[in-house]
Amino acid sequence: MSHFIQRILKSSTASSITKSSRHGAPPSSTPSTPASTSLASSVHHLLDEIQHAKLVYFGEFHSEHRIISFQTELVKQWSKRLGSAPAVDDAPKDDVTTTDTSGRKPRLHLIMEHFSVDMQELLERYQFSHSRDAIGHDENATCFPEDDDEAFQKLLHSYKNDYGTEGHDLMSYSKLIQFCRETNRKSTGGSEINEGYCQVLIHGGFIPRNHAARLNKECPDEESKRLFFEEMSNQRGYLPRSREAMYDALFQSSYKPGNKFTLRGTQEHKLLIQSLMNGADLYSPLDHDNPVEEEAISNHEETPFDRLYQAQLLKDHAMGYRIANIMLDHQHKSPTQTDMHPSSSDRYLVIAGFGHLKHHLGVPDCVKRYLRQVAISHPDESRRAVALDLLINISHRPTSYKSRSVEGSGSALIGCQMMYEAYLEDSYPPLVEAIKKATQDDEDANIDEIKQRFLKDLYLRNPTILDEYILKSDEVSGPLLRFNRGSGGFDHPCADYLFVYDEDDDHIITDSDISQMVDSAAAKCPFHSAESTANDIAKRETVEAYEQVGHTAGIRGNAARARAIMTQLGYSDDDLAYLGDGDIYNFQGVANPHSVAKIQPGECVIDIGSGLGIDSFLATRDCGAHKADNEPHSQSFVVGVDLALSEVQHATTRAKERGYAVPERLRFLHGDVERLQEILSKHNVPSENAFDVCISNGAFCLVPDKRKAFQNVFKALRPGGRCAISTTTIVSDRLDPSFEWPVCMRMFASLETLQPMLEDIGFRNVQIIDAESPMEGMELPEDDPHECEGDKRFKIHGKYADQFAFLEKMDMDELCKVVTVYGEKL
Repeated sequence: MSHFIQRILKSSTASSITKSSRHGAPPSSTPSTPASTSLASSVHHLLDEIQHAKLVYFGEFHSEHRIISFQTELVKQWSKRLGSAPAVDDAPKDDVTTTDTSGRKPRLHLIMEHFSVDMQELLERYQFSHSRDAIGHDENATCFPEDDDEAFQKLLHSYKNDYGTEGHDLMSYSKLIQFCRETNRKSTGGSEINEGYCQVLIHGGFIPRNHAARLNKECPDEESKRLFFEEMSNQRGYLPRSREAMYDALFQSSYKPGNKFTLRGTQEHKLLIQSLMNGADLYSPLDHDNPVEEEAISNHEETPFDRLYQAQLLKDHAMGYRIANIMLDHQHKSPTQTDMHPSSSDRYLVIAGFGHLKHHLGVPDCVKRYLRQVAISHPDESRRAVALDLLINISHRPTSYKSRSVEGSGSALIGCQMMYEAYLEDSYPPLVEAIKKATQDDEDANIDEIKQRFLKDLYLRNPTILDEYILKSDEVSGPLLRFNRGSGGFDHPCADYLFVYDEDDDHIITDSDISQMVDSAAAKCPFHSAESTANDIAKRETVEAYEQVGHTAGIRGNAARARAIMTQLGYSDDDLAYLGDGDIYNFQGVANPHSVAKIQPGECVIDIGSGLGIDSFLATRDCGAHKADNEPHSQSFVVGVDLALSEVQHATTRAKERGYAVPERLRFLHGDVERLQEILSKHNVPSENAFDVCISNGAFCLVPDKRKAFQNVFKALRPGGRCAISTTTIVSDRLDPSFEWPVCMRMFASLETLQPMLEDIGFRNVQIIDAESPMEGMELPEDDPHECEGDKRFKIHGKYADQFAFLEKMDMDELCKVVTVYGEKL
């Protein structure tokens, strides 16, 4: 069997979700491989993240067979999960079935750009040809045979000859389309032959393409546009009819004479479409001395590009309108829909060109606009309620854990990127050197062969390094990670998950390649990966949240609020002045460990959970590491360690900008305190008996294995060293299990367990010091829009307020206490 090189990158964590093979992977995945070479395994891990989503968008490059293979596997596995009852081990005790309140199992609706809305009757005849009674039968319509291959050929013929408007290479999608037909055959045949798959229903999603060309070329004035949209809306039904609630979301609400029939769009979407045409860079940091000129884009005179943009919007609006109605119709049965079978647990997968979906603009934006308009003004109260529920539902990310509801929650966007655009030959040092040497020795050296050899080796043996270099590339890091920093100023990444694949058909991974790699790996390490635990999930959620904090740390925050918090926590005026307005707003702590640690000149300090660097900067000053090497205390140094790579990168950048000696006297490392010695050793930092002081401000709140973390701190300290760990604790011995607590609170240590734990590890003179840090009631200044851009910064607290509204009724000062844990190593 052959595999191709592929990774799935997650924007919110700036990392790959394509894990090594482990217990729980699907049977079809390759066992015991350091890299998940199996496409089925990659999809398995993706579905672990998105299987509970209500709506998933898949942005493709049309007819690319490796993308289609991925889509087909995704539909099969998702259908399998939806059609099968959850395993007893995974299901909540009161959730033992995937059926909804109507008694129906969920269905998966596949809405494809490749079919126009006009083709829906053709699709239904194809999908249900084995059961004509279910859909009715027109004597003059195309009849489909029982044989799947013959039926698909019949569909292909009708697609090309009876319609002929779309022009997609439908043959490339044959396995996907035939699988969908098969699920409907089985579901009609009854549960005995269902084999656990749910029904997958294909819907035509697009307006016939010739109409976009008509709008661009044949509608030069307001009257011609009026007639055109009258046809598209009231006659053909591709767009909202003039009396529909959704009609108010179709056109711009403000217009100049002659522009009444201007489809509603956004400035950032217009910039995106223009960049796709002219290659403009929307992601590089803005040069504030030379602001981007937007005059050409905002010009009220209609330009050729304006007409092209309106043609693009026509397709986006038509598909958004179609998706919104499909979701509404299958969630809510009106009195006139006698043939509908509404199911609140149905899920929706949209496949369209990436340009129609990128950054959650275009089609996704139109879907939300149309649902919002129905929720506001539809005459049917029940339909308004359904629209509002759907709108709220798809306006957040899907939960990765199994919820008690089976209705589906959240939306996600999957995008695609070709591997060659990472340009590893320009960035990966061993490959750069190998190419340089090869061309020096032989001008005709086969560069492609060298690149493929290195790529294959990275993929099989060091996939984490491969991910790192892909994420560093401008083509990936700009749209996926730096999406809000350039002239585009996007609110969302290009995709929530990016499928990066090697597009070269000659580059494959064979079973022999995998076998050699497994043998090599087995010789190095005889152990298999352990099964993921609840602690792993909690840690993953923590990393995901703080990676987003790091990505927006460069946006100016509320310095006045930070000063007020830090003053309340006991930081001095000198501390605040030393940090300055350029960093102080990135304070993240819960107390003031410095008041307990009392760092002295000449000491070496490690800061666990150093975040954006605030406490490390103060420690650098206090121990003298900020001074030049020829000044007193030149042997002192500070090391910060944090789980979030984006925070480590931000802290390192700011340390250099502040003039510290990086990495000689201050450095920030990406790593986990539960593997502290390994992280330090990896970066050639002494890992045991090396530090005089360990500080931490809030990070231990989120460490799952507190004992392991304190043990590692104990190892890192020199004899005579001390720790000052500020952390939030639970006053009682455990949280009430009847509530769903935030991940941070689930990780809090019980107050009464800390002192005996540290003493058992070996710490002496252990003190649990009340940090006098109130959990609530602190009066703080509001964000001043002239002083900061707080609305653009990702914030942990308050981000999921609705989910945890029950906390407002609790006295948090009775439930939790912030303390600084002090201990000495004798």
